Formats: sequence, C-alpha cells, structure tokens
Amino acid sequence: MLSVSQPLPGQSWLLKDAMSPHTNDRVMARALEELLYIKPRMVPRTSSGRVRLDQAAPEQEVFQALLVKCLMSSSKATHPVEHPGRSCLSGIQGYLNAIVSRPDVLEIYTNTACRVASRLMPVLYDGHRVAGIPGLRFLNHSRRRVRLRHLPTGARIDLIDSHVSSWFTVRDMHRTFLQEVRWHDDPDMQRLWELPALAPEEERHADLWAPTPCTPLRSAIMVRAMSLWYKNDIYPDWVPPQHGTDCPGLTWDISEQEPGAAQIGSLLTASAIAIPAAVFHQRSAHDGLLELGDGRIRLSSGTVWDRVTQRTGTRR
Repeated sequence: MLSVSQPLPGQSWLLKDAMSPHTNDRVMARALEELLYIKPRMVPRTSSGRVRLDQAAPEQEVFQALLVKCLMSSSKATHPVEHPGRSCLSGIQGYLNAIVSRPDVLEIYTNTACRVASRLMPVLYDGHRVAGIPGLRFLNHSRRRVRLRHLPTGARIDLIDSHVSSWFTVRDMHRTFLQEVRWHDDPDMQRLWELPALAPEEERHADLWAPTPCTPLRSAIMVRAMSLWYKNDIYPDWVPPQHGTDCPGLTWDISEQEPGAAQIGSLLTASAIAIPAAVFHQRSAHDGLLELGDGRIRLSSGTVWDRVTQRTGTRR
C-alpha cells in the first residue's frame, strides 16, 4: 500500500483491522466529520446501523458518477453543459457544506439550496444548447429541501439548507426559489427542468449517464469530493482519455501547500475514507492510476498534463 512522507489532514484516522466493529464505526464517524464535514446526525448507516459511506443503489451510483464529469471542471476545462456566461457547474463547490450518499437519494447540504438548484437544473439557450444537468427535473420543496429527480437514471438529489431559522416557512422557501430561478426567464432561454420528458437536446448528452468501467470509481469520488475541494483545497478537472488510451483522469494545479496525486491517491485508498477495494499505482509524486475493478482513472497534479491536449476529443 502506498505511503507518503507528509500525511494528509485526518490521515491519523486510519482504520485498524483489529478494532471491534463498534470501535471501527466510532472511528469512521469521527473521520467523516473531520474529512468530509458529515456531522454525527448526518452519518450514513446501513439498515443494521453500521456506518457505511458507499451505499448508493445502481441508479444513484450512475448519477453520482455523472456529477464528477459535470462538477469537476473549471475555467480551464469547462464542461460542454456549462453556461457560457455563468460558472453554474464549476462554481457549485463553493456553496456546499457536506455530501451524503444514501441508497435512494444523494443529500447535498448547503446554505443556498435554491441557488444551487438554479445552477443544476437544465435550461436551453441559443435554441439548441443545454446548460445544467441534462435530464434533471424539479420535484418539489419543503422549507429546508429542494428535491430534484434525474429522468434518465431515476436518481434523486435533495439540496438541504443547513442553517434554516425556525421562522423560515415553506412560503419563504418558495419565494427564495422563484428569486433564484429568475435568470431562467431570459427570453432566449427555455426551462427544460419543467418538461415531463427529455428534450432532444438533452438526449444528445446521453454519454454523461452511460455506464462505463469507471462509473463506480467516479461515484465513490463524488461521495468524497468535499475532502478534495475543502479539506485539501484542490479543484480537479475531469479530462477525457489521452490519445491512444482509454483512461480518463482528474488533473489539478498545485502550489507548495496543496497535495499532489500521490497524496490524494493515498487518501482515496489508505485512509479512513478509503474507497473499498480501490488501489493506487503511483508513478511519481504527481502521477498515478486509481483502480477499482475494471475501472481506471489517472490522477495528475502540477504540470504533468498539457491541458490543451487533454481537452481535445470526446469526454467519456
């Protein structure tokens, strides 16, 4: 197993096989709070009460994998469904407090549920281009939650306001929602998120939710994204396979303070929030392969990859 000279934040929470199940659960719960900002009341558990980070049903797993493609992007590697005038998808991580995967729903805790919803829900602009997550639809809301459904996969995502005051009502939430989606009223836009079925323009992005060998790996990374974005202050870009290979990747720029690929590989395979059965094959401090079953994702930090070259071709 990979070791690194400089431990990542929270790497002291390594699980020991000799621990009892209850001790492991306590250690795991503490690690989830430290590394992923999942508070005790939010900790995901199985029906038997055991702490378990990855428990998404197949349709939820596919949707979580889709989010890695869409949300892990930046001005240097914009996604095809990013709005040209707004950082709708690439800027969402700045609004998030925690991500919790449950069997039938992905819960995202945020202080601005309606704003995040307005950026995720798809609109059509220029008559043929989609901005937002194709196939995502508004279901309803309570005074704390905005509930969305992804038509192609059947997956659900709940955006939950973390700090709602006791006086905040459903009517207040509705008013806030209307304010946040007001930019969708542009005469040149169409609210796809109100349609009962997929629009043809959305169907053209079916590759986003098409299962691939790395779907389980992408799903697991999405569940652990807060540790990348917040705990380690890195903002990876999803990039297509290099020419002549079938391995997509995550790449990010670093300074002296941010961890390189080897450290993130260790976090994802040798820490308390490790992806079960995943392994990391280190090539250098800034390059390596993350594997789970038949799925492979290349982790690359610094200036190892030429972003312009990597941006050519079709995304997987």
